[in-house]
Amino acid sequence: MRLLVAEDVAVSRTMLVSALRRMGHEVVATADGKEAWQVLCNEPIRLVIADWDMPEMDGIELVKRIRQAKNEYYTYVILLTAKSTQEDCITGLEAGADDYIVKPFDPQELMFRVRSGERVVRLEEELARRNEQLAELAMVDELTGIRNRRSFDESYAKLLAQAKRYGLQLGLAMIDIDQFKSYNDTFGHEAGDDVLATVASTLSANLRTADLVFRYGGEEFVCLWPMTGVRGARVVAERLRRAVESVGIPHPGNPPHGVVSISLGYACYDRESECVGDDLLRLADDALYRCKRNGRNRILASNEEIDESETPAEEAV
Repeated sequence: MRLLVAEDVAVSRTMLVSALRRMGHEVVATADGKEAWQVLCNEPIRLVIADWDMPEMDGIELVKRIRQAKNEYYTYVILLTAKSTQEDCITGLEAGADDYIVKPFDPQELMFRVRSGERVVRLEEELARRNEQLAELAMVDELTGIRNRRSFDESYAKLLAQAKRYGLQLGLAMIDIDQFKSYNDTFGHEAGDDVLATVASTLSANLRTADLVFRYGGEEFVCLWPMTGVRGARVVAERLRRAVESVGIPHPGNPPHGVVSISLGYACYDRESECVGDDLLRLADDALYRCKRNGRNRILASNEEIDESETPAEEAV
């Protein structure tokens, strides 16, 4: 582990550094609290041994600054002091120190105190890692393994804000599996879950590196296509439609195609748009609905006209 020692007495500092290096640690040595603080501002050192009485900035002030910094990681601090009364120890701990060693220090005691600090730091690192994993899991749809609705809401808000700020294009597609209820009724929900997972993986495999796909809910998916205008969006949309159809999952309840297919409506934002909030989502969803009413297994842009007189009598599913 990389440690920081702050000790103004040269002999004591040399002894500390030597003892810590014999334990296998990498040590950064400083002569006062101010120098130690400058080092901590530039690199994330997790364990600090600081003398209480130092010029420029003493150990108590250094501890207070470390705690006030509110870093994402925890810094374990051991105070080194000639003060040995209970009142002095309490003062140091109240300032934010985790432990203390009374001068002159015993190398054996130093080793045990440092090992205790290491254990705390390792446990904190493990806790932080697990919290990150939980946060990631909270953004993933358990069934399909792709991002979920919560992740979409965050990503959409961020990408749309960037597009507006920097004058970039942004494409959004709403996707629905055609006649999915009929598939579930025929083959059962377990088979339906397999279809959802297959469609999700097919969409993911046919997107570009910067594109994102999410499960929006039920049999609906949504894609975000950064820096994509109407022309590029149409190419991507058609590729996704063809990819799902080409998997060839039998679906007799989806005539005339006879296989699992998707309908896709898309809308694009650019600097000429007056799109705000959920407008892009609403426009794509409206285009999807018109797809469903006009034959399914097709794509449609939000600004694309369609002959509504040819609308099938059945309701879109």
